[in-house]
Formats: sequence, C-alpha cells, structure tokens
Amino acid sequence: MEYDFSKLNDREFEVLAASVIEKEQKNKVEIFKSGRDGGVDGRFWVGEKKEGIIQCKHYLETTYPKLISKLKTEELVKVKKLNPSKYIFVTSKKLSRINKLEIKDIFHPYIHTEEDIWGLEDLNTFLSRKENQDIVERNYKLWITSTSVLDIIYSNAIKGRSKVTIREIEERSYRYVITENHIKGLRILEENNVIILTGEPGIGKTTLADNLAIHYIAKGYEFCDIEENISEAESLFRENEQKKIIFYCDDFLGSNMYDAINNKKDSHIVKFINRIRKDKSKKFILTSRTNILNKAYSLSHIFQNFKIRDNEFLLTIGNLTNIDKAKILYNHIYHSNLPEQFIDVIYKDKRYKEIIKHRNFNPRIIEFITDSSVFGNLKPESYWEYIIKSLNEPEVIWATYFQNQTDDCVRALTFLTVYNNGKISEDNLRKSYNSFLSIHPVNLGDHSDKTFEAVRKLATKSLLNRNLIEDNKYEYVLFNPSIADFVLSSYSNEIDLICNLIKSLETEASIDFLHALFRSNKINSRFLNMILEDLFGYFYEHKLSEEDWDFLIALSYLDFFNENINKRVEIFLKALINADRPSGHRIWELLMILSEFEPEIKYKDFKFLYYFIFNIDDDNTLKKLLDFVDEHNIADEDILIQIDDLLEKYLRSFVDNNDLSIDFAKYISQSYYHEGYPEIDVDIHGIENEIRDNLDSFLDGFNINVLDRICFDTSNIVSSIDVDSMVTRYLENYEPDYDRDAHGSYFSGSSGEDDIDAIFERS
Repeated sequence: MEYDFSKLNDREFEVLAASVIEKEQKNKVEIFKSGRDGGVDGRFWVGEKKEGIIQCKHYLETTYPKLISKLKTEELVKVKKLNPSKYIFVTSKKLSRINKLEIKDIFHPYIHTEEDIWGLEDLNTFLSRKENQDIVERNYKLWITSTSVLDIIYSNAIKGRSKVTIREIEERSYRYVITENHIKGLRILEENNVIILTGEPGIGKTTLADNLAIHYIAKGYEFCDIEENISEAESLFRENEQKKIIFYCDDFLGSNMYDAINNKKDSHIVKFINRIRKDKSKKFILTSRTNILNKAYSLSHIFQNFKIRDNEFLLTIGNLTNIDKAKILYNHIYHSNLPEQFIDVIYKDKRYKEIIKHRNFNPRIIEFITDSSVFGNLKPESYWEYIIKSLNEPEVIWATYFQNQTDDCVRALTFLTVYNNGKISEDNLRKSYNSFLSIHPVNLGDHSDKTFEAVRKLATKSLLNRNLIEDNKYEYVLFNPSIADFVLSSYSNEIDLICNLIKSLETEASIDFLHALFRSNKINSRFLNMILEDLFGYFYEHKLSEEDWDFLIALSYLDFFNENINKRVEIFLKALINADRPSGHRIWELLMILSEFEPEIKYKDFKFLYYFIFNIDDDNTLKKLLDFVDEHNIADEDILIQIDDLLEKYLRSFVDNNDLSIDFAKYISQSYYHEGYPEIDVDIHGIENEIRDNLDSFLDGFNINVLDRICFDTSNIVSSIDVDSMVTRYLENYEPDYDRDAHGSYFSGSSGEDDIDAIFERS
C-alpha cells in the first residue's frame, strides 16, 4: 500500500516516525516538543542508562546528493556530540541499498545496521501491515490519503457533483489541522447524526465539514453533496434505507434563505433533518453563516418549533487555542509556495505571534496571506505591511488583487459566476462571457488574447475553480467564498453592470440570486424598479415567444406589484393559461402571481396547471394549490385526480419516513420464554390507529372543500402500510464505529509562548 507523505509537514512526519520506531522496537519513544532539536527528534533507552536517538528528515523534494551533504556537514557533528548508544535515521525519501550503505558509513559507529535506516519504502511496508493500522489512523492526513482509503473515498460518491466535491476535499486536506473542534464535531454527529456548523465567514466551517465528511466516507459511508434541491437527497434516502450515507450541504440556506422560507421549503428541510436524526445509518453535515441562520430562525416558525438549532455547533476564534492557531499558520506556510525571503518576513522578530494573536485571525485570511499567486508582484519589503492590512481590514481582502492585478475580462468571468449564485457550467459561462463583451463596456487593455479559453486560464486557480463534473463537462465555482462577499459589497450600486450580467447569463439561477440579493438588502431596494424594468424590456418579448414560462415567472416574481410592468405580466399570464400544454416547476410563484392579478385574468379552463403540478412534493405548495382549486371552483377531472395522487404519494412518504414521529415504544412489549429468550409483542392495531389519527390531524391544514370533492381518505394508505417492516427498522441498532483517538497531532499541550516558538523554531 502507498501512503502520501507529502501531505504531512515536518512536525507531523516526526510524530509518525516516532510512532513507527516505538512499535517496531517495542520500546517507549519520548517525543520532544518542536524546536531546535540538536539532532534529536525522539529518544528511547537501551537498557537502563544507554540512550538511543531518532533523527527524521522529511526531504521529499530534496535531491539525494543534497541530503548526503547535509548529513555530513550538519547532522554528523550533532551525533558525535550526543554520542548515542544507538542512532536511527528516518527519511521520507526513497533509498536504495547503496544509499543506505553510504548513510551507515557516514554515521559509523552509531548506526549499527542498515535496518536502522528507514526510507520511504520501509515506512510504506511497515504501515501497510494490518497490525500497524492503528498508527495510520492516529495520523489523520496519512490515513485519508492512503491508497486503500482513497479507493473507498472515490468509490463512495453517489453522483457526479459528489465526486468532484470529494476530490476537492481530499486535495485540500494537506492544510488541515486537527483541533478540538474536530473531536467535538465527530461527537455531535455520533450522538445526533446531524450537525450544523455555523460561524462568521472564514472561520473554517467548510474545512471542518469537509474533514468530518471524509472521516465517515473512509469508514464506508456513501457521500451525497446536496446543492439546492433536497428532494434528490430524500429519494436517495428512500432508495437506500439500509445503506450508510453521509449527506453534505455547504452554505445551508445561503443566498436562497428568503426563497426557502417564503416558498415554505423550511418545513421540507426540517423534516429531512429530523428523518436523519432518527437513523443511525445516515449522517448530515451542514454549514451556515451565523447571521443567515439567525435571520432564518427569526423568520421561520417551523425552524423554531422543531428546534433546528439543537443541531448547531458554533465555531468561533475563541474555540481555537493559540497553539491551534500556531499550527494553522505553520501548516499554511509549510505547504505554501512562498519564497524563502517572504517566510523570513514572518519569522523576523517572531512576528508570527502578532498574526496568531491578532483579533481578526481566521483560517481564510491565513490562506490568503500565504498564497503568493494572490499578491502577485509584491516585494518582500512590502509583505509585512500587506499582512497587517489584510488582518486589519479583512472585508477588503480581495480588493488589491481583484482591482489592480486582473483585467476587465478576468473580472467579467468572476462577476458572471458570482451572479449565477456561485457556480456555472463551462458552456453557460462561455456563452455568457461572449454575450457580456458585446453588451457591456469592457476595457480590453493590451492586445493579449481575450478569448474565453485564454481568459478562463488566467482566472482559474486565482478567482475560479474549474471542476470536471462528468466526461468533458466542466463547472466553475468561486475559488473562495469571500470573493462573492467582496464583489457584492463593492459593486452593489453598479446597476448597469448588474443588469448586463443578468442579461448575459439569461438563467433562472441568476434571477433567483438577484431576488435573494434584494430580499437580503445586499442591493438597495430603491434600484428594484429600475433593474426590473430594464430586464423586462430586454427579456420579455423573446422569452414570451419561446414560451419559457419558468423564466418569466421568476422574472415577474421579483416584484409583481410593479405598475410599470403589470400590463406585460398580465399579457404573459394570459398567454400561459391559453397555451397548449404549458409546463414548468415554479408552481408556488405562479399561484402567488395569479392570485395577485385577479380579476384581470379570465380563465377559459385550468388545464394549464396540469404539467406545473406534476412534481409537487411539499405540503405548503399542496395547500396553496388546494386553496387555489377551491377559490376558482376548479372541476377539471384530470387535475383533481392528480391532486388525489399527489396527496396520497406525499402522505405515503410521510408514513414511510416516520415523519409523523410515531412512538413505537408505546406499542412494543417484551416477555421471555422459560429458556430466557425474548419474545416481542407488537400492538399493530394501536400503531395503525395512531398513524391514522396523525394523518387526519396533518390534513387539518388542507382545504376541506377540495378534500371532500376528491373523497380523499387516509384509510387506503393505512391499510397498505407494512407495519412489521416499520417496527423492524425501529428496532435495528447500528453500532457506531467511532474512534475518538483516530487522529494525530504534531504537538499538544498548553498554549504558552515557548510552545508557540517551538513550533516555528527553524533548525
């Protein structure tokens, strides 16, 4: 088996080496805190008084001749001074037998045998043995990058987007530092099955979520990345009841918070969360910004009533000790592409302490200030000023790079991605980019290539990430979520820019995103009429001719009280209701708009609803539909039959998923045969009665007139329920495989000044 030692920093490699030698020697190895080691990375005793020492060289990128040179000029002097009884040398470089003989000769007589020289192959062989897997699992980054675990990880993605997410997580894992937050997060997931990681931007919510997810994927859970539609996750849940699945939702609610609450999707979300909480074979990891969850909680009675915040784990800088912050900074520096003279700036006069103790320290800023591709042509003498400014003014962290080190074309790709809600397919981005160049004033600057292919290469890995979704299909997402924060705060008054971006994108996602920006006041509402009228003037005629009903519904829903566009909305609605078999997914918004435009709209019939209501799967939209049917006395047999089918399908799923919260314990009793074996008695009739009562109670919120007209009866549902299977699922007990010790740390202890200095000590 192969292990990727490149993911470990030098301190982590030392801890690993000490663990290996301790187990191989069957002799306790003392590990000294990081710092100037005098040639000692670990110590053990040979007999009672003879000292043995371990020296580690994590020299993956160093050439073998350079390694030998260092050993002769630096390490040999230290070893002679120490005069150990035994000397063990460990390196992450590949070593041939000839190499080992040369190293043994250098350290004669302290290295007794070639077996005391460990190279990459020796470490791989030792760690691959089954009896040594405990060492691998204690070294988290080594464990998740082992070939066996990677095989599990990459084979456990449920769909295309999930595969991309897993690859991104694994590629970022080398910067991860295990802190107490990781252990607490695992504990919450084991106890509740659900965790909502909250905190301010940049605090590390996504990073923690990523690594909690990887932990479970490596333990055999299949992985499902939920983006917008929770219905897909519900389907997977129903289809894979016996499988272990971890669901993952980054930026829960996000810019779609108001849409989720106003369209009554909050009940949908809560039901799914509660379903996960009841099933030990499923886990759900979500991240959300604190202010968004606070606002959503204040607006949603459903979130309040179902105590969604019981699943919350708030991340703050206060959760991190100074040692945690020192590890984070050190790890970023170690794995950065910073030239040595820039690293010297951080080490000068122990300035790293100023960074660690800064009031605005957070992992995102650390990532930013240690990424030389972001600050471009900055000189070493200006680097410290740049660091302090980034810490003092984190809200403009992208300003220098975005405004001074990119051109209009690279910015255009970024704008388009931001206003398409942070992700966009390559085909759409290419089309939108070419359209944007034709309708918006763009300074092309020099005579360099401004084609999409040329510009996207400049933007990728600095402002955007390009991810392979499936064969030859790519998607672009923001390189860092804070880019959107910067763009939205810096350009919110650029009305022409915003309108031209939406025109170029021509997607429902961009319209929905614009709606969310107005609702959250990220664009001043005084601009709404101006933007809406401009967009209606641009899109209305050709969208109407194309019969792109969902796009027109989304556009109208921005503000259907606008008198200047009302006449056109009215014409669009009349065209829709008179069209031949119109279809779409935006039934909630359509019913809201139709209700507002009565009595201007005259209905010849209601067949236009048929293909809009085909896939309704939430009770609030069903309630809205039934009210609409009652209000207009709709008698269309096809629609009424479809409503009956939708209600039955919805309530069946309600029962199957136990969203009615039946307390099975009340109906199960246990007695014993004389041999002592248990016998389970189940009151099936009692369970059926409670299900029937709960379904009838649930339907109290639905329009009784329509229920009577379709003769809806819950008895058919109750009579078809396999209660035995429900009880069996209830009784199933999933044993957790949680190992709280399966993590590693290259230094633990207090957060004293000496300990911080020791981490940053350079040999």
